[in-house]
Amino acid sequence: MATFGIESNGRIEKTAIYYNGEQLAGVREVFINLDENGTFDAIVQYQDRNGQLQTKQIFLDYFDNVQTREPSFTDEEAASLRLLVVDSDGSIESTHVAINDEEQFGIVSLFIHIKSPNHTSGGLRSLFGGQKDIPERPEFVVQITYRNDDDTLSTEGIF
Repeated sequence: MATFGIESNGRIEKTAIYYNGEQLAGVREVFINLDENGTFDAIVQYQDRNGQLQTKQIFLDYFDNVQTREPSFTDEEAASLRLLVVDSDGSIESTHVAINDEEQFGIVSLFIHIKSPNHTSGGLRSLFGGQKDIPERPEFVVQITYRNDDDTLSTEGIF
């Protein structure tokens, strides 16, 4: 089971991406689209240590030559941010989502698209052949939809 985390205040400049507890460097784009109907898209694109662009399934692939870095935020800075963590083995049934260490229940869908402003072409959109609406411009969308007790849906931004 892999752990993927995003710590942020809602701005790309104040965002850190984690994989199995290590902060990644060189991340260009993250796309996660999970829903209760079985949709499970979880892809990251990063520049590896050799300068090559790698595209990986977050919970299924091995991250070749991934760059890591020291934590970007001090404990004091991190206290003002939110931390989203997704644990999964690549199947929707075994996926757990937590926000600030609180497991989330009643999730209908989770949608994440973060695209670096200095990397605006040749992104993940090309992998889906037009089946997904993934913009080519810089983007920061992180939303979760819950099913309420009265069976209505509510969508919230996480950061």
